[in-house]
Amino acid sequence: MELFQKLGAEIEGAWREQNFNEDIFPGLAAEALLRADLPSKVAAWDVIEWTLQQTELPPQKDPHANFGEPPITLYSGPRFYIDVYFWLDGTTQVHQHAFCGAFQVLLGSSIHSWYEFERTESVNVFTEIGKMRLKVCELLKVGDIQEILAGRQYIHSLFHLDQPSVTIVVRTDKSPLHRPQFSYHKPSIALDPFFDHETTTKHLQSIRALLISKHPDTDRMLSTLLESSDFQTSIAILTTVREFLSGSPFGQLFNLEGPAERFKRLLEVVSRRHGPKAENLSAVFRHRDRVNEIVRRRNYVTDPEHRFFFALLLNVDDKDPILRLISTRFPDFDPVSKILDWSYDLAQTRVVGVSIPNALGLEDFNDFDLSLLEDLLRGRSDAEARERVMTEYGSERTAAIDLDGKLARLRESVIFQPLVSEPTS
Repeated sequence: MELFQKLGAEIEGAWREQNFNEDIFPGLAAEALLRADLPSKVAAWDVIEWTLQQTELPPQKDPHANFGEPPITLYSGPRFYIDVYFWLDGTTQVHQHAFCGAFQVLLGSSIHSWYEFERTESVNVFTEIGKMRLKVCELLKVGDIQEILAGRQYIHSLFHLDQPSVTIVVRTDKSPLHRPQFSYHKPSIALDPFFDHETTTKHLQSIRALLISKHPDTDRMLSTLLESSDFQTSIAILTTVREFLSGSPFGQLFNLEGPAERFKRLLEVVSRRHGPKAENLSAVFRHRDRVNEIVRRRNYVTDPEHRFFFALLLNVDDKDPILRLISTRFPDFDPVSKILDWSYDLAQTRVVGVSIPNALGLEDFNDFDLSLLEDLLRGRSDAEARERVMTEYGSERTAAIDLDGKLARLRESVIFQPLVSEPTS
């Protein structure tokens, strides 16, 4: 594709004049993308059609598609290259990069979240504990450009809202100065996802065999292994067990006492061995469970607005940024009213073959719930919400309604947790 070759040659020449200084490469790449304005000249599917027509492609940087569905290299220079990435599914993974450059949206749209991570403990080179804080959350659309900064200065996630979403990426190869390339697990753990240790890998493979086979001594062997495992390996073991319990047919019973108790006992082994560090694991797994449940709920709906709502809940943990993003997407509507409309719709959406009453996950969700939800979304206290509902519906109608129970149910709901989880006085 000649336009990509021209863009690569322009960047190559400009960067050479700056002695290939990586500190200025992100800005240089972003400015070149802006000038080239490729989204107005090239369609995403043109890239696929061109790829299928070639008998020999340029050297491909990621031939096995470890990043992208697929990634296609269109320009390959000695110090950087240009890829087009197709994305078929959204992901909430928060990560940093061991390279730098810039990207531009060619097709679709995404929720872009930018974080800070304040490290409080370095467990080892590959594992850290700290506090995550959301810096920026925005909607990216076709033509938007972002600089990619190497290392901790650019910890972010991209959740692709459309299928597919496509990005043009101008990037250097990996830099040893910015390794490891951490992934971040809310709310407090950073891990190197590329860490590879043969013995650990065989341990995890053996654990999967035990779990799938339902060997009667599985839990005993797991406990023995965890009693002598380092913290990083313990995370890998518990992650493998948790994924099995929540993802297999047996794991569909995860909310019942048996599987939950099994995992709790294994977590207690890690707690005894590693003390306060293990408290972070409990929080991480609680967050993963919530994310997994919202992903399941999102799979039940097809309406684009409902899927957008679920995408917000997957990626943003605070009410104010969620309301701002709704206002950005729907500037002519009150964001709280939008949430109320979506909540009502989801409560009417029945899901066949699963053990939840509706896509919202709340049984008998009615006008009382909507009124209370509106009060909480608008920042009113529980007392104010109760008083307003009793005034609106009358003491006779509300006498038999457990308003406190409904308020608690809203706060504990998987869906509404980030919106109303902090009680007001």
